[in-house]
Amino acid sequence: MNYIFEIELEVRDYECDIQGIVNNSVYQNYFEHARHKFLHSVDLDFAELHNQGFDGVVTNVDIAYKNSLVSGDSFIVKIALEKQGHLRMIFNQDIIHKETGKLMARGKITTVFKSNGRPVKPDIFVDSLRTKGIDFKETV
Repeated sequence: MNYIFEIELEVRDYECDIQGIVNNSVYQNYFEHARHKFLHSVDLDFAELHNQGFDGVVTNVDIAYKNSLVSGDSFIVKIALEKQGHLRMIFNQDIIHKETGKLMARGKITTVFKSNGRPVKPDIFVDSLRTKGIDFKETV
């Protein structure tokens, strides 16, 4: 995968369930946090986009859980991006255990931009990426 961004995080005790592993729902938080940090890295602010009338909305989440994270684990969330058609931006995200290099989870998060509640082309997002020299896959 052609990763364009990564961030290192650590599992906190309260994210684990009774089995001592990270609860499945917490992985979505890890993926979302990485996406927001990615936006900041390309000078896009989620709140400011909203104030300008643009909202990035998740329309689908697909997560494959491969291995379990436990309290204290350090891991890296990596992002690869693709534009699908005229409206969809797909964030392909991997969570990699820092010490072992094992793939812990793989997520495919589909998003669209909306303005006034209606889907719009993600031009503001795409233009910002291209200005920063970030390459991504485009599919029809």
